[in-house]
Amino acid sequence: MFHGRILLLPGMLLSMAFAASSAAGQGGPGLAPMEQAHTFAQVRTDDGIATLLVVGLAEGAVRAVDLSAANGHYGADAFDVIDGFSPAQLDAFARSAPQVRDYPLERLLGAGPRGLMHIAAGTNYPKHGEEVGMPQGAFLFPKLSPAGAPRTKVATAAGVLLDYEVEVCARFDREIRTAGDFDAARKGFFLCGDYTDRATLFRTIDLRNPYSGDGFADAKSGHDRFPAGPFLVVPHDWRRFLSGVRLRTYVDGHLRQDVRAADMIKGLDQIVLEALGSVGKRTWSYRDGRIPMLRRPAIPAGSAVLTGTGDGVVFREPGPEVVGELMRAQGREQQHAIIDRYIAQEDAKGIYLQPGNRVRYESNWLGWIDSEVVAASGPE
Repeated sequence: MFHGRILLLPGMLLSMAFAASSAAGQGGPGLAPMEQAHTFAQVRTDDGIATLLVVGLAEGAVRAVDLSAANGHYGADAFDVIDGFSPAQLDAFARSAPQVRDYPLERLLGAGPRGLMHIAAGTNYPKHGEEVGMPQGAFLFPKLSPAGAPRTKVATAAGVLLDYEVEVCARFDREIRTAGDFDAARKGFFLCGDYTDRATLFRTIDLRNPYSGDGFADAKSGHDRFPAGPFLVVPHDWRRFLSGVRLRTYVDGHLRQDVRAADMIKGLDQIVLEALGSVGKRTWSYRDGRIPMLRRPAIPAGSAVLTGTGDGVVFREPGPEVVGELMRAQGREQQHAIIDRYIAQEDAKGIYLQPGNRVRYESNWLGWIDSEVVAASGPE
């Protein structure tokens, strides 16, 4: 089990820590420079879900302009509101001090889209590929999960090898069918977590071709496996913006991941075009069947793209003795016995996330996510 100071702080203490880390300029949560991007958030109000233009940070709060009140549009998808304003109009709102008010951090909702099926990239950072024994480049797979909130719980149980991953996620203000659609779209980036049951992955991965992505949908999907940060950041130049994004993971206060988005192998545009190119050509394993990543030749506006994680996760490539046993096994039954023994040994080490652990994902420009690991209440 992980040990150390718990970083997830309740109420005002969490808010003060957020503001303090930004003010100290130590890579903690802050805001992207206005000349590079506009930052948005959402809160629930009596009129519905309001979309805010965030213009600054205060102690325990964000300073923001209520765009929904300005145009009378309230709704779950922030882009429905954002697209009603040009960048110049947003800049003008940001300078309009009388319209700015403070919103407590604990009121902010998750910035993820409302769809359930998403596109994910595996081993999209070189050092992560090396640590998990897959150094030959990135691959894609589908993830089926609702986007969660900045404060959330994730469940584990005996025999589950629950691992953390911090990622930059992207979503779009329109359906993406072509490269032209991608270029024309407003692109929103948000912080996300991608929790993985490594036991399920080890049981379902295609050992002959792990880069197929088979097994990853089963290991990474679920109602609590996709928490999302509070900020949707829409940059003027998305490549320039990503080059400055930094991500970190803390477990009980201990730094586990420190990732720079500039180190991605495949860029967002490459991931999008590869996903579109898979339509009608291939499927992925999921729950004893096969599914496509996209059900039609388009990425829906309700889907997100998970761009992959950096090094520092719990999982490491099994030793050569385990791999050798698997290669020498006679049939799937013997392979399963070896895999089950390996999982039991890993579970006994207590190195994966356990009930009571606190996981904090944070970014210099994308906000934060706080997760509490809890014991599962029943069968998944």
